Amino acid sequence: MRLPRGFAEWGLAVGTALVALFVALALAGESLVGQLAVSNVVVVDGRVYEVPPLLPPGSRLTVGGRELVFIMGTDQLGRDVFARVVSGARFVLTVALLSTAISAALGTILGLLSGYVGGFLDRVLSLVMDSMYAFPGLILAIAIAALLGVGVLNISMAIAVVYIPSYYRMVRGVVLSLKSAPFVEAAVIAGASPWSIVTRHILPNVVPQIVSLLPVSFADAIITEAGLTFLGLGIEPPTPDWGFDLNKGRQFFLAGYWWIGVFPGLMIILSVLGFLLVGESLNELLNPRKVEA
Repeated sequence: MRLPRGFAEWGLAVGTALVALFVALALAGESLVGQLAVSNVVVVDGRVYEVPPLLPPGSRLTVGGRELVFIMGTDQLGRDVFARVVSGARFVLTVALLSTAISAALGTILGLLSGYVGGFLDRVLSLVMDSMYAFPGLILAIAIAALLGVGVLNISMAIAVVYIPSYYRMVRGVVLSLKSAPFVEAAVIAGASPWSIVTRHILPNVVPQIVSLLPVSFADAIITEAGLTFLGLGIEPPTPDWGFDLNKGRQFFLAGYWWIGVFPGLMIILSVLGFLLVGESLNELLNPRKVEA
């Protein structure tokens, strides 16, 4: 088995491993930790026991003859921090996936239309997208999230709107450079319809750029989601979420209970790092001429 060579291959390997870990947590994590993420109550042999709050990492608790280990401690309400960190992966990655899919689909469609049709439509769309792109993304997401309210779909839509201009600008630029390419002109002379030209000749050349941008925007979506939930937007307690728990942990950090916020923050850093490594590595592997330039 050949070892990875260069930054691109090593970055892709490490990033893929991190991404696979978080995807596994999102898919199976909640079933592993049960209700410990949202409750401080443990039921053993039909008897109910309350878990003490603010237990440090590595604490052991014996209840009903059964020993429980809290490897990341408990929070201010007695909930298992490890369970909340694991369960939070599902909410965070679901929001990031939905927002990235929506922004990529809408941005690609609008970019193809604007770049190929041109004229008045191109000027209007470019003005709107440039205005959105220049506006601070987090502030725009906060405004939309506050308007839409709580819920996975609502917070996903708020984040998606922020990243549509990124896909639009990239796709439009590629389309404009390809409109005058010989193979596109040959298709026009051959009588191909605009739909056929866009879908069969232009879109396949845009796909590599889209693929390399997807993990990067996924990482940005995780950061934006954490920022929104840190402010208490888009989430309803006691839903496990890294940004929400980071905010709650901040309030106890100076009192010495560092683990409440450190572990959720670490999950945000590692997940973003994984997707960024995948995105940058794919960009270097799929677009070598662009990287060399």
